Amino acid sequence: MTDLTGVKPNIYLIGLSGTGKTRSGRRVAELLGWPFVEMDGVIEDRAGKLIPRIFKENGEEYFRDLESKILGEVAKRGGRIVSTGGGVPLRLANCEVMTASGLVVRLHASPEVIHQRLVSSAPQRGRTLRPLLGDDAPIEKLKMMLADREEAYSVANVTVDTEGKSHDQVAAAIAQAWHDSGLAGSDE
Repeated sequence: MTDLTGVKPNIYLIGLSGTGKTRSGRRVAELLGWPFVEMDGVIEDRAGKLIPRIFKENGEEYFRDLESKILGEVAKRGGRIVSTGGGVPLRLANCEVMTASGLVVRLHASPEVIHQRLVSSAPQRGRTLRPLLGDDAPIEKLKMMLADREEAYSVANVTVDTEGKSHDQVAAAIAQAWHDSGLAGSDE
């Protein structure tokens, strides 16, 4: 395990695609004045290709290894809002890194709401939603993924329900969770 003594804690956002990790994460970064890290974007930059292509050409295990490596790098820097990929908590080692180096906040929404968000945002994204979901993010697949990942997502210190909330409201809830966590002491 990496020594993180003296490193400012991060706030890690976990949850399925479509729960608002990136947009709400950007807003909470603005609220707290912290840098924002969107792990999927870092992975794409590092690999020089989009995630669907990484899955197709290199496989899921290669992608998960990249996720773990980048998570470790971000943990060492500290003081960041980190939007993780939906599968980051599936590896126990990733959960250990996140819990040892910050506050883990799960963003949650129902499969129906996630489906609606992903389908409506697909045209703006201009690419496949997620390799494991496909372009139409079927509700049954989302239900199955949520059930399969429930234990992994239970690593979160706090859960924020994003249904019916604006990104500003979700960001405010995350910032409040940070202040309530006891980790914010050196940040005030």
